[in-house]
Amino acid sequence: MSSHTDDSFDRLPEPISEVFESFSDFILFTDDGGHICSASGPAAEFFGGPLDGRCIWNLLGVDASGIDGFLRAYPAGGVHEIPYGDSGGSYSLRLIPLSGPYCSEGYVAVVTNNAPFVELHESYEERIEDNIAALDDSVALFNALFEAAQDPTILADSSFRILTSNPSAERLFGRSTTLSGNSCLSLFNAESSKVVRDHFETCTTEIPVPFDELLTARNSSGKEIPIELMMHKVRLQSDTVFHVGLRDMTDIQRLETGLEETREQVDGMNVALRTVIESVEEEKKDMHEDFALQVREQIMPALDRMIKEPVPQMRRSFGRFIKERLSALAGETGDHFEDLLLKLTPREVEICRYIEAGKGTEHIGELLSITADTVRTHRKNIRRKLGLQGKKTSLISFLKHQAGS
Repeated sequence: MSSHTDDSFDRLPEPISEVFESFSDFILFTDDGGHICSASGPAAEFFGGPLDGRCIWNLLGVDASGIDGFLRAYPAGGVHEIPYGDSGGSYSLRLIPLSGPYCSEGYVAVVTNNAPFVELHESYEERIEDNIAALDDSVALFNALFEAAQDPTILADSSFRILTSNPSAERLFGRSTTLSGNSCLSLFNAESSKVVRDHFETCTTEIPVPFDELLTARNSSGKEIPIELMMHKVRLQSDTVFHVGLRDMTDIQRLETGLEETREQVDGMNVALRTVIESVEEEKKDMHEDFALQVREQIMPALDRMIKEPVPQMRRSFGRFIKERLSALAGETGDHFEDLLLKLTPREVEICRYIEAGKGTEHIGELLSITADTVRTHRKNIRRKLGLQGKKTSLISFLKHQAGS
């Protein structure tokens, strides 16, 4: 090797030296026999320098007997990968023949340690695998939620084409084939289809928004059913899709109708109950008035006459009458004779008292200072009021019998 082979980086022109020092790769200069005559700082540090005089094939762990064998395995001008160690590491090698004013015949070897790239590659692979796993989990979770949704749910693109639908939608709207590929507008009648179309074109929110009114759709048998619809836009990287949730309101409407009918029945029952209550209140009022009337017309007069009556038997009769009247007001049956007794005037009651005591007409007239004819007239009126007129029952017998009972 000529004298130029001993040149080091320090002897290179400064601009060229700075260029080589800026490389992160390992830069090695060799003579034409493959012996290292100079090396960059990172190379000397990595390979545990100094490196001067070492054979490049030994340094790189290549089994070669000389430069010719090394060049046959790794020709100059190409980029080659040289494995090293048991960990799967490798070098990338490029041999460039040298000639020029700065050094004699030889080679510059650009050696790159691929370990950082391998680690970076492995790190990216792990990240990609994690991202793929997370994506798979997201897809699985979405499918689980989508499939398990109780309400019919479809995904449609901006041209109204159904991309996919869950089992609930297939059961409600499914025809002879799957819903996918059909227009979602075909699920509705003409009027509701226009409403859905307008909403597709004007929908800008990515938050689920329900319609304010019920729409009309056709189920799998072609029957029109009321539908509550909720829609929101989902922006993907490559497209925009619409998530459409549908709810069959047939049962809810039937329930609301039943509740309305029940409410009407309850209202009717309330009216009838109010009428009954008013009737009961009116009857209570009538009963109260009747009770007050009987107290005024029967019980109070009987009390007054019992208080004034000197004969014990007559007082007992009035007492029984009052008791019977009170029992009658309480719902018990009264004594008919006591009712008749109130029809008599005080003079007639007095005459009845003397008759019951066995006094004759003349004697009664004398006791009362009235004529016998007046006593007979009173006796006649008493029989009529007591219901004895035209009967053979004597007045004295009747009075004694009633008094004894």
